[in-house]
Amino acid sequence: MTVYTCAQTNVLSVKPDATVRFVAGLMNEKNIGCVVVTENHKPVGIVTDRDIALRGEMLCGDPDTTLIGSIMTRDIVTIRKDTGIFEAIQEMKSAGVRRMPIVDGAGRLVALLTVDDLIRLLARELGDIARIIGKESPEI
Repeated sequence: MTVYTCAQTNVLSVKPDATVRFVAGLMNEKNIGCVVVTENHKPVGIVTDRDIALRGEMLCGDPDTTLIGSIMTRDIVTIRKDTGIFEAIQEMKSAGVRRMPIVDGAGRLVALLTVDDLIRLLARELGDIARIIGKESPEI
């Protein structure tokens, strides 16, 4: 199974020249915790609600004019859409990230893998295993 099969494909992205207030409003409106920052459809950064909360205080500027590019995390780790789940988990663990943009062969953003996606996948798999065990177990 590849990361693309369990990832979110409706990823919200913005350009680095979007304002902090605009991005915060989008995140609030869509009830999401992060936005991928792209240029020419390729990820160049990521901003989380935590980034806005923590770095926002250090902006020393107006959120209506401060660009998201100034507070985004620039050193992002991406993963290709054909990467296996286990390899993606290892990469997320090594990088110490909870969210990882997924790119196609040309490096364009196509999805976002989150720890929540992996937990949902694991829950489904455990449910399937429990059903198999239940069918094979003797009735009590």
